[in-house]
Amino acid sequence: MSELFLRLLNMSITAGYLVFAVLLARLFLKKSPKWISCLLWGIVALRLLLPITIESPLSLIPSAEVIPQNITTSTAPALQSGIPMVNNAINPMMTQGVIQSGNIWENVLSVASVIWVIGMAGILLYGMVSYLILQWQIRARIEIQDGVYICDEVSSPFIFGFFRPKIYLPSGLDPETTGYVLLHEKIHLRRKDHWWKPLGYFLLAIYWFNPLLWVAYILLCRDIEQSCDEKVISQMNAREKQGYSLALVSCSQQRRMITVCPVAFGQVSVKTRIKAIVSYKKPSFWILLSSMVLCVVISVCFLTNPETCLHAYADEIVTPATCTQMGVASHTCKRCDYSYTEPIAKCEHTYDEGMVLQAPTCTAEGSKEVTCTACGMKKTVVVEIAPHTAGDMTVLKEPTCVTPGKASTVCTVCGEKYKLELPVNADSHSFEETVVRESTCTEPGEGIKTCKLCDHTESVTYDLAEHTPTGHISFHNDCIYSYDAWYCAVCGYNHVEYLGYGEHAWSNYGIFSDRYVCRYCGVSKEDSENQEKLQTMKDILISPPVPVNP
Repeated sequence: MSELFLRLLNMSITAGYLVFAVLLARLFLKKSPKWISCLLWGIVALRLLLPITIESPLSLIPSAEVIPQNITTSTAPALQSGIPMVNNAINPMMTQGVIQSGNIWENVLSVASVIWVIGMAGILLYGMVSYLILQWQIRARIEIQDGVYICDEVSSPFIFGFFRPKIYLPSGLDPETTGYVLLHEKIHLRRKDHWWKPLGYFLLAIYWFNPLLWVAYILLCRDIEQSCDEKVISQMNAREKQGYSLALVSCSQQRRMITVCPVAFGQVSVKTRIKAIVSYKKPSFWILLSSMVLCVVISVCFLTNPETCLHAYADEIVTPATCTQMGVASHTCKRCDYSYTEPIAKCEHTYDEGMVLQAPTCTAEGSKEVTCTACGMKKTVVVEIAPHTAGDMTVLKEPTCVTPGKASTVCTVCGEKYKLELPVNADSHSFEETVVRESTCTEPGEGIKTCKLCDHTESVTYDLAEHTPTGHISFHNDCIYSYDAWYCAVCGYNHVEYLGYGEHAWSNYGIFSDRYVCRYCGVSKEDSENQEKLQTMKDILISPPVPVNP
């Protein structure tokens, strides 16, 4: 029931824009025939009857669904009036109300739908009772011609009946007035006005909560009568118009409440109708054309819905959420300026490390008291059972680079023997090496190591190889120098290795002389003990030869 009422409420709001347009158009249609106004009210009825309409970029209706269908379940109910100023004024208050007291719109709609049903039933019951009372009043009647009756209980001519309508006249009418009345009522029958007025009353009963539709129904009844008057007097001369006006005065009755029936001759503002009869002029072609164009424009602009916008929202946090209060987020469409707000759920408490009340063991849970850093709320939380404290382990299976190992141990706290899994040892690869390039004395070699278990590969760089000696030159046992020299057969590297100093070869000057001199270096035995002098002598000597790569 609430969904139906909400749908009718939205249809009523969109029809209200059309009623405003028709009321404004009537100001420009004073010289147009009244059947144009009746046509406009028919467009209003069409809008109220059709739940689905065509979307059009020419539509002037701000929004086809002012109150969304999910207003009862949404955490951020918002109007979609199509007018940003209205949305910005009302939607924040609706969102704040949801934050403070929850979504109450379901209860509001339930109460409103019950009131709507009661009001609709009352209006329909009033129309039905009026119909039955009038039927009881005309039970004593006399038929004076086919479909025309006179009755002493009626005070004004009217048409009664839906499927087989009859014309009822009060007693005592003179023949001239009777002729005018019958001419008027037969035009009503020809135009099926005895159907259109009950249809309007039925729509009024459904949408009774919209005051604009009460205005529309009253003006519809007036336009129906004036349109019929215009049709009657369109072929009359001045004297006949005067007689027709006198017939209206003589058959006028005191205005009553709005009723569904009958279509009465003198029920609608006789004074206004007589003024219209006196001032009536046949409308020109251009007035008819402009009136029809206006009807088409109103139909296109107000009988269609605005095109649905594929919203592209820009989000903004109006009020951040905390652990104690909900926040508010605003969403504004960058294409059509439609905006709405929605509450942000409370965030979780942010707790500190807490104070341990009871430490956990491997056999029992512990507990600790934690405090929210934002609001200061305290609570006691359970600390999960601690893992076993492993003692000495006995490895049952060594881990490899791809598979974990296994071990058994005994908990040092509870004494329980259990098995545990040893993590994968990523460094325990079993490599096989493949030499890609051998090393030389000038360039290191390269190779690849591949794990036999996991196909892990690593590159290997080998050290430079030793030189290949050749061209040896050696001199030994010299008191000046001893060396070993060669060059590499591969790269031509020259190598000289000093082997240290040899012994002096002493000889004396003669048999009777005690002075000894080295026959290699010429130094005396006495001077050889002077190391500084000896070094000076060695420095000035020629360096040993270096082998040359041939």
